[in-house]
Amino acid sequence: MERIVVSPTLRVSLNNVRAHRDFGVQPTDRYDEPYVVGQVMLEGRVDLDFGGRRRVVASGNHSLLFRLSGDWPTYNLRADTPFHSLAYKLDVARIERLLEGEAPEILRPLLARRLDQPVHLSGRANRLMRNIAAGTFAAGLNGPLRRIMLEGAALQLFAIQAGVAARQQPAGERIALSTRERAAVHDAHDRLLADMREPPTLGALADAVGLSEKRLSAGFRQEFGASVFETLRNRRLEHGRQALEDGAASVKEIAHRVGYNHVSNFIHAYRARYGKPPRRHLRQEREELAAAE
Repeated sequence: MERIVVSPTLRVSLNNVRAHRDFGVQPTDRYDEPYVVGQVMLEGRVDLDFGGRRRVVASGNHSLLFRLSGDWPTYNLRADTPFHSLAYKLDVARIERLLEGEAPEILRPLLARRLDQPVHLSGRANRLMRNIAAGTFAAGLNGPLRRIMLEGAALQLFAIQAGVAARQQPAGERIALSTRERAAVHDAHDRLLADMREPPTLGALADAVGLSEKRLSAGFRQEFGASVFETLRNRRLEHGRQALEDGAASVKEIAHRVGYNHVSNFIHAYRARYGKPPRRHLRQEREELAAAE
């Protein structure tokens, strides 16, 4: 097992061991700020005991994201069974900055301000996850170059794991909203979109309209067909598209105008929504319009 401090907000563990007997081990390191742990299994098995009845069995091709409310889980290894995985510990505040307020709904429990109990998301590791994780064991780099490579791998894995989890999230059941709750949800919608450059957090929005975060999120899905931050993202991209068609500003200016601190994030989101990056999409629409005239 090798544990690497990549930066103040990221630590990576490379695990490739085989137990000679059954045993359990619990990490003892602490971290001042809340963090999310990601793990991609490459081979073998490990049983994670979070206390009480909360246990997760991670075997080959297993992907896991979890957030702790107290001590680390106990990692239980079995005799003659390998434990080959990459794990990383990523600061929650950094994740929030990277997501720029657009966290998929399924990730919200992992990023909550306070936790009363551990939260975890598990699923199957796809080929891309496994290739990235496996590549960290054979990169042949040292010093700063190795830390750069590990940081890139950890951030890619988090993005892919989060994206897979979001796509697998089951659709919520229809809920019964009272007249007051429906009015509160629409009030929250107006507040959310009043300033797309500095939108309120989910917690602040819920407090402002007198609903719980869970109730507000469910209400948004029912009334608008999207989560709170999917609604914000969609409106940002709609405004961005309109600004592109107007042709009075650069892509960078438009990105900042609709609330993206980094133009690359705007371009990636735009491509995911419309299938092409901004300028290429606009050029195609103009060519199609000219051909139709």
